[in-house]
Amino acid sequence: MPPTPLKAHGAALTNRRPPSPWRATRRSTPSPCWWVHRLAAPALTQCSLEEATELKLGMLGHTCYAETISVYGTEPVFTDGDDTPWSKGFLASSYASRGLKMRFTSGSGSEVQMGYAEGKSMLYLEARCIYITKAAGVQGLQNGSVSCIGVPSAVPSGIRAVLAENLICSALDLECASSNDQTFTHSDMRRTARLLMQFLPGTDFISSGYSAVPNYDNMFAGSNEDAEDFDDYNVIQRDLKVDGGLRPVREEDVIAIRNKAARALQAVFAGMGLPPITDEEVEAATYAHGSKDMPERNIVEDIKFAQEIINKNRNGLEVVKALAKGGFPDVAQDMLNIQKAKLTGDYLHTSAIIVGEGQVLSAVNDVNDYAGPATGYRLQGERWEEIKNIPGALDPNELG
Repeated sequence: MPPTPLKAHGAALTNRRPPSPWRATRRSTPSPCWWVHRLAAPALTQCSLEEATELKLGMLGHTCYAETISVYGTEPVFTDGDDTPWSKGFLASSYASRGLKMRFTSGSGSEVQMGYAEGKSMLYLEARCIYITKAAGVQGLQNGSVSCIGVPSAVPSGIRAVLAENLICSALDLECASSNDQTFTHSDMRRTARLLMQFLPGTDFISSGYSAVPNYDNMFAGSNEDAEDFDDYNVIQRDLKVDGGLRPVREEDVIAIRNKAARALQAVFAGMGLPPITDEEVEAATYAHGSKDMPERNIVEDIKFAQEIINKNRNGLEVVKALAKGGFPDVAQDMLNIQKAKLTGDYLHTSAIIVGEGQVLSAVNDVNDYAGPATGYRLQGERWEEIKNIPGALDPNELG
C-alpha cells in the first residue's frame, strides 16, 4: 500500500466536484494512477491480463473496470493479434452488459513497434484509434503512447505529439487516461517535463500508471513516476497551485492504513482457504519500502491457488464474506457496494468516478463548465490549505 492516497491529475476545470484523492478529470479535480485504496469511497480496481482472463475476473466480481483492451491504427496490427475493430467492439459490449466500466487503450508508436506503420505518421495513426474508440461506443481511452513511449520520445517533437493525442481524445469527449506510466528516460528533467504536459491542463487521469512501488518492483518496465516521487509531486502541486490529486499525509496515518490493509488481506486469504499470510508478513508489509523488505514466500503455491479461483469460478461475494467474518465489516461493505454499482450501471457513463457514500459523478451529472480563463475549477479553500501543508514547510511564527 502506498504511503499516500493515490490517483492524480492537473488543473481540473470544474468547481462543482469535491476534491478526490484518486483522479482528476476535465470535469473534476485530479488524480495519479490506475488503482486506488479505500479511504472514503469504494475503490475501482482492475487487473491487466490477457483479455479473456480480464473479462472473466470482472464477471466473477473480482474487478470492476478494465482498460487494456488495445486498438490500433492499421489493420495488419489488429490481425497480428487475432483481432479486428469489430471484435474489440464486441468485447466492449460484453463488459458493458455485465456492468463493468471499461476503456480502450492505444498509443502513438504501437504500429511502428509491430512493423505495420504503413508509412503514416504516428499521430495520424493514433487519431484513427481514437475515432475507432468513439465509433465503438466506448466511454474512454487510455492513450499517450503508454508502453510505446520509447518510440515517440526518440524522435523530434515526439513528446509534443503525445500531448496532441491526449488533446484529441478529450476533444471527442472521451474519458482520457493520459498515460505518464512506462518510463522512457533516466533524466529527471525530461520525465518531469513529460508529466507537466498533462499535469498543468488536467486530464481525466494524469497518470494511468503512477507506480505505488519502488522502481525495482515495477513489472511495467518502470514508471514515469513512482513511490519515491510522492514528496516531490506534492511540492510541485504547491509550487504551481495545481490540484494533482495527492496530499501530504502523516506517517502514523500511513502506518495505520497499511497495517489495516495487510490484516484485511490476511483475513481474505484465511477465509477463502488460500496459503496463509503470517503475522510476520503483516508486520513487514506495514513498514516495508518494497519487496526486498518482505519475508520469503512460496510464490508457486500462491499462483496455484490463484488459478484455482479462476477454474472454480470463485466470486467476489466470497471475498465480501471473508472480510466480514474476518472483522472488517467496513471494507466488506465497500466491496459489496461496488457489486451493487454494477447492477445500476451509473458508473459506466463517460468519466465516471465514485465519491463519498457511493455517489457517481460523470460527464452526465457533473458537466464541464469551463468557459475560458478564470472559470471552472479553482484550487482554493480547504483543499488549497491541505496541499500547502507539506511536512518540510517552516512556520514563520516559530522562526527568530
